[in-house]
Amino acid sequence: MKSNTLKLLKKELCLGNASQTVIWTICCFGMYFIPSYPMYVGPFYMTLCIMMTFALNQSSHDILYTALLPVKKIDVVKARFMYCGMMEVFAFICALLGWCIRTAAGFPANTAGIELTLAYFGFQMIIFAIFNLIFLGNVYKDPLKPGLRYIAAAVAYFICYAACELPVWAYYAKAENSLAKLGQLYTSRDTQFIIPQLIILAAGIVIYAVSWCLTFRRAARQFEKYDL
Repeated sequence: MKSNTLKLLKKELCLGNASQTVIWTICCFGMYFIPSYPMYVGPFYMTLCIMMTFALNQSSHDILYTALLPVKKIDVVKARFMYCGMMEVFAFICALLGWCIRTAAGFPANTAGIELTLAYFGFQMIIFAIFNLIFLGNVYKDPLKPGLRYIAAAVAYFICYAACELPVWAYYAKAENSLAKLGQLYTSRDTQFIIPQLIILAAGIVIYAVSWCLTFRRAARQFEKYDL
């Protein structure tokens, strides 16, 4: 079973969406170097990569091809989830590289939203978790029709993005309220905010990990019921 999953993952990497993966990854990485640009927009390109994989598989009849292989349906879902997980990991790697380069080059503060702080990574994991639950957790009801489910997940992504940025926007607007203080905690690199940011990061890691398990189980059940 493990061998089948890895072989299917290799198929995903070689035949699924290889060229567009490179393009979306470059877009994701490049977003971190646009002055005063929202940091949450870059990782959104990786969700496009995930959706386009389903869309391209639809046009290439990948589901029918996979159904003819001597593999279990759950292995097919595992391989696709591993591929999608790799795309999101690439987003975090891009963010880490962006943080290193921005820090070394002395980039000015990002006045459009949150900086690349520990809190940012925690919130991005939570946003990805919600996206995965809505898109990957429902797309296997009919993997040939990913569009509407992606739109719902994309809307949820930007609602979560706005909710995470709202305190930061209040802070940059120099509002004198508790919301602005929360925004300072999220975006500041001052060492006094390290502990609360670590708590946000830890919460993000836990939510992200648990969501993958829940989403996979939901998707696997859906695909088992799907009539190929």
